[in-house]
Amino acid sequence: MKWLSRIRGKGEDIPATVTFDGIDTWLERVTNTLFGGLSTDAYEEVVLIREELRNSINKLRDASPKEDMPAQVTKIGLLSRDKMVKLLYSLCDRLVVPARVDYRTVSEFHDMASRSIDSVFRKVSKSTYFVRSLFPDELKEVEACIDQLITVLNRLARPLKAKEKEFADLAHVYALISRIRSQMAEIESEKEHIRADEAEYDTVKRGLERSEEQLRAIEQRPEWKRLLACQSELAALKNELAATESEINNLFAPIQKPLNLLKKQDDAGRIQLAPDVRSAVYSILNSPVQALNEDIEGYLRAIRVVIHENSILKESKRESALKWIDHLLSTDLAGLSARYESLIAKEEALRRVLSESSLKTEREELEHAIATARGQLRRLEEAIAKRKRAIESRQEELAMKKKLLQSELENITGKPIVVVYE
Repeated sequence: MKWLSRIRGKGEDIPATVTFDGIDTWLERVTNTLFGGLSTDAYEEVVLIREELRNSINKLRDASPKEDMPAQVTKIGLLSRDKMVKLLYSLCDRLVVPARVDYRTVSEFHDMASRSIDSVFRKVSKSTYFVRSLFPDELKEVEACIDQLITVLNRLARPLKAKEKEFADLAHVYALISRIRSQMAEIESEKEHIRADEAEYDTVKRGLERSEEQLRAIEQRPEWKRLLACQSELAALKNELAATESEINNLFAPIQKPLNLLKKQDDAGRIQLAPDVRSAVYSILNSPVQALNEDIEGYLRAIRVVIHENSILKESKRESALKWIDHLLSTDLAGLSARYESLIAKEEALRRVLSESSLKTEREELEHAIATARGQLRRLEEAIAKRKRAIESRQEELAMKKKLLQSELENITGKPIVVVYE
């Protein structure tokens, strides 16, 4: 409804262009054009009545109770008076009249004052009877002041009631402006976050480039190439060790079952192995590789005697076990053990070289720094992209609100209005 155009000749007194930063002043002018301005008389009356009310409260606070009242009523009444006086003083403190007399300010003051009075009434309603019983005259004076205050506030609100629909239109515009400002602030906040994330991204990226350059420099140094050769040799040694361990395990595999049977029989008490034989059986079962480095030939001979002299194995299995033990005894086990120990020694030496190299540690630290930096860059990229999408969404919503505001202002003024957003 273009109500302003019907009041003031299509709003010719209202500027057709307004900056968003100055829209509050512009709307105040629209309000004054609509309502013509308000008198400060009601404000002055509120001030006078507030002071009268404060004086009445003082009298109620200082009054002495009636002497002929029961002690219990007097006690409750005095406590109720203290509570009521405290609330009434608080009401007076809130009744600070504003400096402005535009309709929005008057409306907000009227609403605040009315709510405050209602709140006080609700809180003291149960104790009013006891206060009146002790201080009837003083309470009557307080109530009279509040009645006068309500009358003045109603008179203050009368012009607002007469143009309630128009004022509601303006209130809607103010609410829309508040939402636009809030959304603009959110967008700016997101942009600030993006700027901070982009600055952090640049810093992390520069650090990543430095680390990558240092890593390339390390890889060009002769010492690093020697370390690489050590690593390559170590990898080959590991494979050879694994193959040798497999060879040893396979070599002793055919007697694993007979040895397990000896162990079970010994554990069950069916046979009693000599300590050295028991040690030999357990050692080979536990680790043929380790047993090879001990008195393996002695172990095998002791075990051979036990298998030969006991019938715990079937004939064919016993003969097979004895035959394989003989094969083991004829094998160069000492040479196999020496070869394995030599590989172990070489591996330990290479590991020592690698562990003592500060260059390897430096490279590992650089690689960790590079991995960390790349992870940070990915997270920052995702955060920036997410914030940009959020800004796009908010900007679309903001554009709709701006369009709605334009329509609302033109509806009020009855003419095209241009809002300039800086």
